[in-house]
Amino acid sequence: MADDPSPPQDFSPQKARLREVAPDNRSLFIDAMADPLRRRVAFNVVERNCRERFAEREEGIRLYLHLRAYVQSAAVDEAVAEFEHRFEPMLDQELWKMARL
Repeated sequence: MADDPSPPQDFSPQKARLREVAPDNRSLFIDAMADPLRRRVAFNVVERNCRERFAEREEGIRLYLHLRAYVQSAAVDEAVAEFEHRFEPMLDQELWKMARL
């Protein structure tokens, strides 16, 4: 409901009700960030699996922040920029704008 006037919820990863990613998959994902080809494949998988979930208001923003934290942990600035550029438009923009204030 894009017209829901309720204030944004806590978007901290600790509050997220997300499926836990297996540690080896998380490591593979993070390691892929340094290589542009592997990163593209990883982001294609994220898009295929998470596109609809990103649009789910607070839950989508929590998922986005959770995955962005993995990308940031790779310490590859271009990967972070690519992730944000590719996936931020999939979020509820009104809620995302309020969350970033």
